[in-house]
Amino acid sequence: MKRLALVALASLAATGAALAQTTPATTTAPATTTAAPATTGMAPAATATGGDFVTLTPPTAGAMPTYFRTGELDDKDVYGANNEKIGEIEDFIVNADGSIQAVVVEVGGFLGIGEKDVLVNWKSMQLAMDGDDLRVNAPSLTRETLTSAPATDLKALGLDD
Repeated sequence: MKRLALVALASLAATGAALAQTTPATTTAPATTTAAPATTGMAPAATATGGDFVTLTPPTAGAMPTYFRTGELDDKDVYGANNEKIGEIEDFIVNADGSIQAVVVEVGGFLGIGEKDVLVNWKSMQLAMDGDDLRVNAPSLTRETLTSAPATDLKALGLDD
């Protein structure tokens, strides 16, 4: 019985070694990343080589970050063509592919009364550093253009929380 157990164990060990030697050649080595150019702020994503994970590189001290959490931009004031506050970022509308379709900008009103939500093209926004603070600019917009823009009923679109 002891000998049978030893033979079984040896067979199992040999089979494992044989399986390890016959691993299919199609297996790829773990993805390696290299440093990205400083202008992107992102190392090449593992997704570029078929992986599921992304590696971000820290921003250079004192430089504007090249990636943000949307929560950092929520409630940020938006400054228009005349360098005046024209609204506030309320939310983001994201496409099914993950790209930003629009920014929900809250405009008008006072203390939450009389405000309306306007959808602004993300490409109309510019991010800049103002000292140590992130600033959101919409250089082609003014308070008047935002207040005269049509309001968007997010609830009617099924986008209200």
